[in-house]
Amino acid sequence: MSPVSRRLLKTQPIEVTESGHLIELLYDDGTNDELLICAGHGGAVEPGTAELAVELATDLDRASCWATLGYEGEGSAFDSWHPPSTAIDPDEYPLLAGIADREFDSVCSIHGLADDEVIVGGAVDTDRKEQVAGKLDEALSVTVSVATDGAYAGTHPENFVNWLAGDERGLQIELGPTGRGEESGNVRAVLRSLL
Repeated sequence: MSPVSRRLLKTQPIEVTESGHLIELLYDDGTNDELLICAGHGGAVEPGTAELAVELATDLDRASCWATLGYEGEGSAFDSWHPPSTAIDPDEYPLLAGIADREFDSVCSIHGLADDEVIVGGAVDTDRKEQVAGKLDEALSVTVSVATDGAYAGTHPENFVNWLAGDERGLQIELGPTGRGEESGNVRAVLRSLL
């Protein structure tokens, strides 16, 4: 039996309101501590991020995936289901709580961005961010940059991508509409080769 066939996909409703809902998803074998792909704002919150994270994790033999998918019947899913990355707490997400103490060797978090560009951040070292950005820049038609500070840097120790990593150095990828849409296959291919 291959490692892929032993992984299970679990879902957990987190909150259901009259006009929307938030679902938590975990694709995991129960023991993997090598690689975790995340999308903490999936569904209609940052469309395409959870799909990309799940597809990437299922492509790789040694990867798990944690995501949330928020949907709103009326109003904005973003307004209802987008906590800051520093506010995502395993006490509020039961499936995340099950993997929160594994100290993964590598963690990559996929996010959505309104502007049509790509920003590579996280607390991982700058050389690694530049390597990822360089490969994405070669594969995409939009601008790719590295963030070391500011709103999209993802360097805060309370950012879930960082505390899930054993060395507290996660990789955060902010993708605009092109990177999550028509060129998401290119993003997936680059990340698959690097992770």
